[in-house]
Amino acid sequence: MRTKRAVEPDTAATSTAVRRLLSELSIEELEPIAVEVIREHRHRLQRAQDLFEALERNDEDPVAGEEVVRLRQDSRIAMLNLHGQHQIVSLVVAALGYVPDVDSQATADRSPI
Repeated sequence: MRTKRAVEPDTAATSTAVRRLLSELSIEELEPIAVEVIREHRHRLQRAQDLFEALERNDEDPVAGEEVVRLRQDSRIAMLNLHGQHQIVSLVVAALGYVPDVDSQATADRSPI
């Protein structure tokens, strides 16, 4: 019989590993990475927002039972992914030392997942 046990995340180890990877990069190498992680973050933010709005539209519809369950699950996963990506953006921007210009048009060109 399997029992549940508490697993504590080691965020310090993850941050240290990411910082170590980033410290090996020059500013010229780091800036395009920062731009890309910011674009990815924007993409994930939009995905989470779209799911939240879809959930709000369907939450009160008694016929949409299965759809609401799926939307809730997708929304939770989207929020987890968004928060994880936010941590990456924070670490990359801190390593770079500034927020780079990000072409908003390039973000709009990406198709949603």
